[in-house]
Amino acid sequence: MVKICWIMINCNTLSEAKRLGRLCLRNRLAACFSIFKRQETMYYWPPLAGRLIKGGGVLLILETIPARRRQISTLIKKYHTDKLPFIGMINLEVESAFATWLKKEIK
Repeated sequence: MVKICWIMINCNTLSEAKRLGRLCLRNRLAACFSIFKRQETMYYWPPLAGRLIKGGGVLLILETIPARRRQISTLIKKYHTDKLPFIGMINLEVESAFATWLKKEIK
């Protein structure tokens, strides 16, 4: 098993997720991406305020290597529509054949 990671980004719209995903692919920071619709999300905004916000949006998942996390984070912060976008990472272990393909797609 070989280590890769998923970078997860909450996006406000499908078009934003596609734009950010394609930007990461074009820059060879990720090998592929997936997009999932978020049924509902709730949070306080602005921070520490008593106002509860209800939203939706989509979750963008980038398949990449941990060494690209910083570059992806910088790119997402530059082009995301939110001032404070959620960017998270999950480390995964995958079969070596898949990891070999993924690493060949990333600079």
